[in-house]
Amino acid sequence: MSLQDALRSSGKRMTVQRRLVLDAVRQARHHVTAEEIAKRVRAKHPQIDASTVYRNLQALEELGEVIHTHLDDRITRWHRADSHPHGHLVCRVCGGETEVRPIALASMAKRLHDEHGFDADLAHSAIVGICRQCRVVPSS
Repeated sequence: MSLQDALRSSGKRMTVQRRLVLDAVRQARHHVTAEEIAKRVRAKHPQIDASTVYRNLQALEELGEVIHTHLDDRITRWHRADSHPHGHLVCRVCGGETEVRPIALASMAKRLHDEHGFDADLAHSAIVGICRQCRVVPSS
């Protein structure tokens, strides 16, 4: 279903504000916070406030255009829904983030399902640990 069809069937319209928010997410190279999106939008349209950005992000997620993720700092980050599904490995030392395809987490998802009856949403996952560069391995 196209975005226009989804908007019509949900009773919503493609407003200027919604288009600006969607464009800001689409132009971002990585995951972006609502504050970063608001800053980009307000650079061209200073009259648009943060609450408008938040409302439109929620509406765009309901329409399947954007997805949110919570990383280690618990700040919501947004990205395009048409990007490849992925989880996140977040380093607690340097804050670096590595995207991993869900297949890399498949055995964990299967174990969660088998042991707990829980179906994990790996496209929204963040695993916190220490990255290869930050891990100090003492030499013997």
